[in-house]
Amino acid sequence: MDFLVDPVSLLFVLGILFVWLAFRRHWHAVAIALLLLLGGLYFLSTAPGANLLLRPLEDRYPALLSPPEAGVIVVLSGGENFREDRPIPSTLPSSTLARLVEGVRLFWALEGKPTLWFVGGEGFTGKGVPLMAQAAWELGVPREKVRWLTASRNTWEDAALVAENFGEVNFILVTSAFHMPRALRCFWANGLAPIPAPCDQRAMAIRSVQAYLPSSQGLSLSALALREYAAFLWYRLRYFRG
Repeated sequence: MDFLVDPVSLLFVLGILFVWLAFRRHWHAVAIALLLLLGGLYFLSTAPGANLLLRPLEDRYPALLSPPEAGVIVVLSGGENFREDRPIPSTLPSSTLARLVEGVRLFWALEGKPTLWFVGGEGFTGKGVPLMAQAAWELGVPREKVRWLTASRNTWEDAALVAENFGEVNFILVTSAFHMPRALRCFWANGLAPIPAPCDQRAMAIRSVQAYLPSSQGLSLSALALREYAAFLWYRLRYFRG
């Protein structure tokens, strides 16, 4: 049923119809061009295609199911938005919320001993406190255990800001699995060696034939992976020199 109402699926079916019409009218060049475009769309919008792009990023580091002792947990923001008519956790984008939940899980797995730091984010709601920190309070983390750094604008600045404020300290780094390779490279380049705790894994499960049908979800995940590869290339040119 989902296939029948998914915009990408409908576009794919429409494309096949145009290919058929082009062949019927002997517009072979147009038909071949459309077939190539549909092939690319099919690859990018199915679970196997999206996974082929995502898994090299997400599978680089395993989930940190049982965390080692650490005095600090650093959670990188994935962006913030604020709506007065919603609870704060409900205003956080999916990546930010997943990172927040993983940070809180690790905090309680370590019996509430570490300090929970949130890095990045600009949704202050007039209180000077990022939304992730406010959400952590609402989820039961004691106020005295929550800290934040909000002067950074990207992952490289996140790492530089942590290096400037922490110095030599053993800490766990929480971010989305697809983002972890680039984040770690930034922290290493700033002289830090965090313990990776990837979360927010996006690779799709392949349990039925439906995984091989084009979908908006598959296309969205492929776009996410391609953006991350492009960002890594940009960081390599701008920051990862030598």
